[in-house]
Amino acid sequence: MYLNLRRYPGIGVGREVIEQSVRTELLPELRRQAGFKGYCAFWDEAGAGVSISLFEDAEAAHASTDTARRWVMRHQDFFPERGEEVSGECIAHEVSHGQEQGPLFVLVRELDHVPGTQDTRAFVQQRTLPMITRWPGFRGVYMARSDRKESRAVVVTLFDSQQNAAACHDRAVELLKEGLPQVTVSRVIRGESVVLGTAGG
Repeated sequence: MYLNLRRYPGIGVGREVIEQSVRTELLPELRRQAGFKGYCAFWDEAGAGVSISLFEDAEAAHASTDTARRWVMRHQDFFPERGEEVSGECIAHEVSHGQEQGPLFVLVRELDHVPGTQDTRAFVQQRTLPMITRWPGFRGVYMARSDRKESRAVVVTLFDSQQNAAACHDRAVELLKEGLPQVTVSRVIRGESVVLGTAGG
């Protein structure tokens, strides 16, 4: 599984216009691509537009980047500022079974100084991942290491509510301090999903 996280700091038109274009133009184009697994978009607390795309492998994900860029170029008034991007292979991912329809609350942790060691992978598999997946309201988690800067990682969590997402985040940060004290949380991005899509529909 490969993850693309994009964030556009400023918008030049109404949110509804962008959301409609994502639903009717961008998402159908992404779904037609080989290896597409899922898509989620939301507005963060600073008003930025954020999207998370999931693909089977790096090749499919990189092809989707071209699709997203073409969409942005067609709508240059949407995002007057250059977007930010983090991409990488998922070192761990889990989803809950029997997900209900409706919006999800998304919380993204961007991490720096992540050691590329077996100890890190063991910590994730034995402590962080089980804690997150057992948390009340858990819907999904995707942990990816940046393919541009190995010491950087991103953790995307999906929950049924802001309260559950925030409480789990607090516990995850405590665990990091206990098990990987050199890791720093460089940024937290959060918001309620406005567009959700999977390969199945």
